Amino acid sequence: MSDFEIKIVQYLKNLPPRILGLYNINSIELLDMFSGAYNLNFHVRVNKKEFIFRINIDQQSGLKNQIEYEDNALRFLEEYNIAPKTYYVDNTLKYFDFGILIEQYLEGPHLSLEETHIVEAAELLVKLHSLPLVKSDFIIWQNPLEATVNFVKNDMLNYEAKKTHDKKLIRLAKEVMARTEKDIEDKRNLFHADSLNHTDVVLDNFIRTSDGLRLIDWEKPRVDDCTYDICCFLSELPQLWCSERVLNMANRESFLNTYSRLSGIEKNLLLEKIRIREPLVSLHWVFWGAIKLSNLRDSCTATELLNAHEEKISRYERVARPENIERILETL
Repeated sequence: MSDFEIKIVQYLKNLPPRILGLYNINSIELLDMFSGAYNLNFHVRVNKKEFIFRINIDQQSGLKNQIEYEDNALRFLEEYNIAPKTYYVDNTLKYFDFGILIEQYLEGPHLSLEETHIVEAAELLVKLHSLPLVKSDFIIWQNPLEATVNFVKNDMLNYEAKKTHDKKLIRLAKEVMARTEKDIEDKRNLFHADSLNHTDVVLDNFIRTSDGLRLIDWEKPRVDDCTYDICCFLSELPQLWCSERVLNMANRESFLNTYSRLSGIEKNLLLEKIRIREPLVSLHWVFWGAIKLSNLRDSCTATELLNAHEEKISRYERVARPENIERILETL
């Protein structure tokens, strides 16, 4: 076993069984390990109950209490059957050098690009975006469109600072920003911070369980306009991260029809907001992939995540191609 696996077994042995909903701990099995871009996720079985033991290596949100923020989000969502149940969080860094989270293991396949799956995703996102937020304590993008612009500009600055950056990506992205500037100025009043957004609604983060569709990886939810999640789901770039295929127009239309009907938001309004925001969300994804590639080339990747990122090079390359920005420009 690896050092991490040995430490996980010992850690679980020392936990009071009641934390995991057990009377005692008789056996511990490590079944698999799934590396994310920021976390190591170990699939463990304690007695006959299965969990994800999540080790937070890097902070996607920039928060020092990243793992606690994720735990709080899962606890908020627990009664709504949207996300996994959380059992335990430890951000003391006493036993591990990183924050850890123990959560429910959800069994089932990821979402695909089939029409029925796309409709299920629309239904789940409407449910998420309709949740009451009176007692919530999430990051808020008070001015969603302006915040998205600043988000992408920050991506560009971070990427441009990399030794191995591609000047063509920067040039094309600046052209996108220039072409969208007037719409962003004129239409910002259409966007409101009134919905909880997951913010990373890629196919791999949907699990089709026997109890229905669920979303995992709640690292950076925030209160935003519902169109951030919608644009993330509909953009080709997040789709290319998970697959070499992209959503066809018929299935995109099915998603929008379902979302509009269930949410009560007029479809034409949704379309207008998506038209303005989707290019920005897509640009973020291009730079996200490009930054990950540059980190690998510049030897800046966290040691604990190096193998995981190297295994995903082809996925980063699919996302970070200049041609992807050229396709965005063709739509403007």
